[in-house]
Amino acid sequence: MSEPYAGLRRAGDPGPRERILAMAWVLGVALVALLPDPGAALPTATYYFRDFTQTFYPLRHFQATELAAGRLPFWNPFVHEGEFMLPSFYPSDLLHVLNPRPEFVSWLLTMHLPLAALGAYALGRVRGLSRLGAFVCGAVYAIGGFALSSVNLYSFLQALALAPFLVLALERAASRGGRWIGVAALAVALGLTTLAVEIIAQAIALGAALAWWRDLPAGETPVAARPALARVAAALALGIGLAAIPVAVTLGVLPETERGAGLAPDESGSLALPPLALLQAFVPNLFGLLGRPLEAWWGGRIFADGTPYFLSIYFGVPVLALAVAGAALAPRRERAVLLAAATFGIWYALGPAGGLWNLLQELPLVSAFRTPSKTVFLVHFAAALLAGRGIDRLGKGDGWSGFSLASATGVLIAGGIGALAWLAHDSVVDWLQIDAVTGEILAAVLPADAARSALIGSLGVGLALAVRLRHLQARPAVTVLALVVATDLAVAGTGLNRQTEPVYFEPLPGIAAARLDEPDAGRTFVYPAVLSRNFLAWLDAQRPDSGLWTYFALRQQLDPYSNLLDRVETAGSQDRTRFSPQLSQLGWTGYDPRDISQILPFLRHAAVASLLSFDPLTHPQLRLRAVVPVALTGLAIHQYDLDGPWPRALVACNVRAAATRLEAARAPHASTWDPQRDLALEGAANPPQPGCTAGNVRRQMLAPGEERYGVESDGPGWLLVRSTHARGWTAAVDGLPAPVLRADGRHRAVAIPAGRHEVKLRYDPPGLLFGAAATLVSVLILSWLLARRR
Repeated sequence: MSEPYAGLRRAGDPGPRERILAMAWVLGVALVALLPDPGAALPTATYYFRDFTQTFYPLRHFQATELAAGRLPFWNPFVHEGEFMLPSFYPSDLLHVLNPRPEFVSWLLTMHLPLAALGAYALGRVRGLSRLGAFVCGAVYAIGGFALSSVNLYSFLQALALAPFLVLALERAASRGGRWIGVAALAVALGLTTLAVEIIAQAIALGAALAWWRDLPAGETPVAARPALARVAAALALGIGLAAIPVAVTLGVLPETERGAGLAPDESGSLALPPLALLQAFVPNLFGLLGRPLEAWWGGRIFADGTPYFLSIYFGVPVLALAVAGAALAPRRERAVLLAAATFGIWYALGPAGGLWNLLQELPLVSAFRTPSKTVFLVHFAAALLAGRGIDRLGKGDGWSGFSLASATGVLIAGGIGALAWLAHDSVVDWLQIDAVTGEILAAVLPADAARSALIGSLGVGLALAVRLRHLQARPAVTVLALVVATDLAVAGTGLNRQTEPVYFEPLPGIAAARLDEPDAGRTFVYPAVLSRNFLAWLDAQRPDSGLWTYFALRQQLDPYSNLLDRVETAGSQDRTRFSPQLSQLGWTGYDPRDISQILPFLRHAAVASLLSFDPLTHPQLRLRAVVPVALTGLAIHQYDLDGPWPRALVACNVRAAATRLEAARAPHASTWDPQRDLALEGAANPPQPGCTAGNVRRQMLAPGEERYGVESDGPGWLLVRSTHARGWTAAVDGLPAPVLRADGRHRAVAIPAGRHEVKLRYDPPGLLFGAAATLVSVLILSWLLARRR
């Protein structure tokens, strides 16, 4: 019965068996991406390491709860007396509104590993790789050291997962135009909504280079360079337009931030990749146990910041040897682009030591970015694609000699590292300047780890020898090699992104009982843990599970941005993102936080009423309220009340002149300053004086980006709100627009007439209206492109 219908199948259409086989490969590469931590495939546990706890989860939880309340947050009032909020329009982040629990957020993040594998697999297939070659490409791309290290960095994993789709779409847009321009624009827009600009910019550069200077498949009509570039440019412009709201808002607030002012060279070049770190591509645990970096780490002398930004860049000897073999098989232009990209990536990632970073620092906006090691992404991308090429070359029976030579070289490097750590153990320990306990861990871990890497590489040499001696056919040999690659990367990545119970993010009863989130509780200052004697001593003791308990302790201390989970307002904290407004931290004051008497005037001016510290603090103006033990750590959080915090809002009846913003910021610390009456305005030599003598303020409503006050004054005066001033804040006094001026260098002031009035403050970020209009126009253009028949 089926024979008459067989001819209806179009030429080239796969049959059922072929479809099942294709789906099996797709499913296989997606499952491989979950091998380092299979338990993360279910939403039952949460990540906790580094940026996930300290930045990304609190920010995404805050956005989700605001969206659930019907507000799109552009302002975060809970950190630095208020700061900019860059909302994420990335689809999976918007899904947090359905469930902002940490296990669900972690699960959505985990799913980007299979997505990365599928993207690399699809790109490999489109570029002509066999299914096995595309499988290796996807496996290396999804569970190589750089990819797994991006999990705790959150948005970088999202961008990494999208990058292959972006490259593929840009190539198709260049060669085919039409709807593919719209598809590429969507990919660009999705990438930009992750806010991981550095990774997306590298992916765009790769996609544009491969699209413009592409190798033509047999029978394909060449496309002139100019139309191809025009199509790519159109896709980029349309993609930026689709993501215009986050792009325009970011550019709008950037000038008022530390990044916009330009980071200092020692900060923007921080966390570069030391040249010696390149050897980690051969041995995963070269500098310490990847699963326990706070407990067993001996690379502190090599990395300027103690630990690297990306904990691992491991590939393994087989992957590197495959990439060498694949470079010879890759189409000429693809090979040139990938090798050039990888060279640039390594060179720039070396930071000041490499020299290229120093030259590019003079370019516009470059000083707004930091951590040059992010360009290791280019190396990661190139190695994955070339490893897939290498599998295909070896599968054809070609290139085994070069592969065996590259494998043998890798074996010598890995073996040499192991031999050095074993035979010259005492010298290595002395050179690394590590303690005896860490030295013992090094002796137990590094030689064995290096030997394992060398053994894995030796398997490649053995397979090559077996094929060359005709004891084994090339096809089964490369199948075994692909399994070796996937297994090696999975084993090396096991434990790199550990998870724990969701209760981890719940506040301790003693912290919750303090009710620091009450509207009239005043702000809280979190004494920096890096300056705490107790905390540093505890960290140096290298107790079991130090990493787990370190971030738990910081979360319980309400270390920003963890305070967002409890909606506790803080001031004076460290700015990790460098997107807070200037003069909102302690750094500009020049005061030393270790001397509590120096910083108390600043904290009082910021309306701080409580202090949290791991160390006991002694000062006559501090009163101990509670000591909260932190679970099993032996640490305790000391909570203090600060006497006499200045009011959050008041009617100012005396204006002082200041020539500059910095002078205005310093004025409140003069001995003659009256915190109940005075404010300083910059730029006016003889500012008009108010006519009031007294007034009072009652806060009626406080929400992110919107505040309302009831004000009463016996004469014209100023409503002074001790919260961060920024462009975009507007005011209405009894419904009539009024300007919001910057007072005291960083706070908000609104002129008010005599009598009773209602003052509303609202924040709309600069660039929002332009971004919304550009997005609307771009959506219309995209709809037209996708609706076209051709």
